Amino acid sequence: MSLTGQRIAKRRAELNMTQEELATLVGTNQKQISRYENGHNDPTGEVLSKFAKALDTTVDWLVGMIDDPTPHIVDLTPDEQEVISAWRRGEKYKAIELIVTAH
Repeated sequence: MSLTGQRIAKRRAELNMTQEELATLVGTNQKQISRYENGHNDPTGEVLSKFAKALDTTVDWLVGMIDDPTPHIVDLTPDEQEVISAWRRGEKYKAIELIVTAH
């Protein structure tokens, strides 16, 4: 498994996202996501960009240039980060629900 594949799989799991869900966000299918995660295929730059957006991270993190998957979210509480991450993934209703149910 490649580092990029490992990081795609790790971040997807952290976000409780299935391969099918990620495939929809990236514009491919579940089998291709499996190939990327297992290192059988390397994503192009364009696809890496789609992964970064879908996984709320950066291309730099996906390819191993930095160690923090979310360096662009600074000085926010974990709850605020969760809301922003949901919103960026296109989960608008989940983000709103998080805001409404915040303590």
